[in-house]
Amino acid sequence: MRIANHGLMLLCSAVLLICGGCAHYPDNPRLASIATNEGYRYSVVRPIPGGDTPFVVLAFSGGGTRAAAFSFGLMEELKTVEYIAKGMKRKLIDDVEIISSVSGGSFTSTYYALYPESFFRDFPEKFLYRNIQMGLVWRLFNPYNWWRLASPDFSRIDMADEYYNNTVFDNKTFADLVNMPKGKSPFLVLNATDIGITHRFEFTQDQFDLLCSDLSGVSLSRAVAASSDFPVAFAPLTLDIFNKQPCGQLPMWIELGMDREHNPDKRRVADATAAHSYREADRSFVHLLDGGLSDNLGLRGPFQAVSTTDSPWSILRLANLDKLGRLMMIAVNAKTTKQRDWDKKSSPPGIGAVLDVALNGPMDDVSFDSTEMVDGHFTQMKQLSNTVASCNKRLGQYCPAAPQIYNPITTDFTFSELTFDNIPDPRLRRCLQELPTSFALPRNTVDLLRAAAGYLLMNSSDFVAGMKRLDPAWQPRQVVIDPKLIDEVCGR
Repeated sequence: MRIANHGLMLLCSAVLLICGGCAHYPDNPRLASIATNEGYRYSVVRPIPGGDTPFVVLAFSGGGTRAAAFSFGLMEELKTVEYIAKGMKRKLIDDVEIISSVSGGSFTSTYYALYPESFFRDFPEKFLYRNIQMGLVWRLFNPYNWWRLASPDFSRIDMADEYYNNTVFDNKTFADLVNMPKGKSPFLVLNATDIGITHRFEFTQDQFDLLCSDLSGVSLSRAVAASSDFPVAFAPLTLDIFNKQPCGQLPMWIELGMDREHNPDKRRVADATAAHSYREADRSFVHLLDGGLSDNLGLRGPFQAVSTTDSPWSILRLANLDKLGRLMMIAVNAKTTKQRDWDKKSSPPGIGAVLDVALNGPMDDVSFDSTEMVDGHFTQMKQLSNTVASCNKRLGQYCPAAPQIYNPITTDFTFSELTFDNIPDPRLRRCLQELPTSFALPRNTVDLLRAAAGYLLMNSSDFVAGMKRLDPAWQPRQVVIDPKLIDEVCGR
């Protein structure tokens, strides 16, 4: 009897091993045909702006639950911001056109895009207060998943995708976003990093056109999993490329950008080369990691959209069509700054510490460069507009018969960055800067992050100035962070 039972156990183990070896990541579907008026594109999900209300773009950084809670706090505060336009009261949150996000911030942006009406009620319990990290660990220790993880085509990130799909995003796909009433929610841009070409990869149909794939059949959880696919903790997430079948011409800007001899813009050449690589015969798969490796603020896409018409969701194109009277961009930067005592002793830091610096150091540099690029571009546009206006004023004074100089810059620009560095209280600032990057935070820590976001927005000089240009009578709300909450989280 024991022998029989032993044989049965071996048989069951063999069956499980075979089945586990057959486990496979969810395939992204082939694209039947390319139509620019179909699929998850900006022009499909958002109406053409009229130019008389602000065009608001939000960028959410990475940083696990810390970033998700911080960006949620911004959304809560935006909901309170009201202004008067043409005699009518409006809420600024209704003007949010685009949300570009990375890693932890992608959980917040995706849930809002999917459930804008129940977002504020449900998201805290659905994600912020949930111990996501423990949920992932329990799945890792489930014997059923051991056999699946033995497959070369199924990894920890695919297991995480399943968990996010079942517990947070309710098995929804990009088709659910496409099928929402036009203008119901912002255009969502989830960013990951294609490690094969070390380049930003966004989950939009325009990007998936390059793969000859239909994004509508991809789950939202899979895009979020790719965006938050932190190296080492998870394996790269895989997508299929179907470039062996005819699937339409590449966009014209790619062909123009590939012309290195006549193209002085090195960034355009690099972007065009990256896009063109998906049609090369030797590429059959895309391997993605955390979006923070290429853009930890989610600002690179918006910057390209503001500064060039190459972007499929170009904001500059709208400005050229006089559809952009006022552009407001808000970046939620949940980066941390850890205090280290390495230099107090001769022994070098350990492997964990070195790995932390190797991964997070470049991310912080890229984030700094991104904010500098956007802020610098907006400043340059304002200076150009002011120069033309000044010249026209002098022409009117001294040469009234001379024609006025055409001013190409008619958009009012506002760029605001919310960062822990701007908190004046040194104890609270240091407390938030030293929060861990994880998918599990105590409830009171989440609440403190939410409150800090509201405080920073209402005390942002750039945001306040932009709102006053929009509505001179507008006044920032007085936001006070509960001292007891600070004591609970940061200690006395």
